[in-house]
Amino acid sequence: MVALRPCAAVASGATSRPRLGILATELIVSPVPGGLPGTGDGLLPPGCFCIPVNQVCPFRTDVRIALRPVAERCPDMKECCSSKGVTSLPPTSPLGSCGRQSAPREVIHGPALFGELPWMTMVLNGRGRYVAGGALISSEWVLTAAHRIRNQGNLIVRLGELDFSKPQDSPRGSHQDVPIDNIIVHPQFNPQTLANDVALLHLSRPANAGIAPHIGPVCLPSQGQIFQGRKCAVSGWGGDPTIPGNTFQNVLRVVQVPMVDPFACQQRLGTARLGANFTLDQTSFVCAGGVEGNDACTGDGGSPLVCQNEDRSWTLVGLVAWGLGCAQREVPGVYVNVASYANFIRQIVRF
Repeated sequence: MVALRPCAAVASGATSRPRLGILATELIVSPVPGGLPGTGDGLLPPGCFCIPVNQVCPFRTDVRIALRPVAERCPDMKECCSSKGVTSLPPTSPLGSCGRQSAPREVIHGPALFGELPWMTMVLNGRGRYVAGGALISSEWVLTAAHRIRNQGNLIVRLGELDFSKPQDSPRGSHQDVPIDNIIVHPQFNPQTLANDVALLHLSRPANAGIAPHIGPVCLPSQGQIFQGRKCAVSGWGGDPTIPGNTFQNVLRVVQVPMVDPFACQQRLGTARLGANFTLDQTSFVCAGGVEGNDACTGDGGSPLVCQNEDRSWTLVGLVAWGLGCAQREVPGVYVNVASYANFIRQIVRF
């Protein structure tokens, strides 16, 4: 029997508590050179897009059409072009298909359904206590936030969990506990600013997704991919701010949240508490939320933010990182910008 029961990731209400126990005043960091990955102003050659100057192109740069200087097409950024004329890498996974649900629904809100979020994972310590949320990205790897598993040992990943209070959620399948045999933290992770807040957990045995409809990987984004205007959702077992002292919930929860433009996010966070001089590190972070009642909250660190694609698959966009309180109107949550680390992740996962 697990001693501390992990809990729901989605908040319903507002609170002034700092989310995830991180002081927002410590998160004022200098911007990384370069801006938000963009798609240009219509004057980019086919198959080209703009990415921050400190990021690596996901394919060979091959600019064949000289329309305007790169400095004008991609201000303060660099241009990446595919020789095949595509703007993003296809989502791939060694498990066959990624980002697929066995229980999809149109209204994404409240307690999750069995099989609705097959990539959702729970990270436990050796005593079975909740440590973090995470996302299954292949048969052998889970992605989570580095700040949640730092200085932790003997970690276990729980796959296919829905209700922590039940030994089995459905006759169609139970959860799987898999020990972690290797942890890779991004070499530039900064625990003070949470820059590069990425950690990869290697499963000691592959996820048994072939016979488990409720366990499967989420798609990885392309390097520098953007997700403005997509239908997105955040899930987890984190606390409900309307219940005093409630750090965790038994049942996995999910809510829909809108992506927020990084400059608008910077302005809203500055207005809320951080001041006019606050600068959002757009390489490390993306923002979503700002809708009263819908948000991640305390205990949700490392939990996935996913956006739906046109083919109804889901791509991992962020990991819960930090925020100012929970579920407050016009105060977005801040997430690890997974697209900034797609190449780093693929080099390790090797797909």
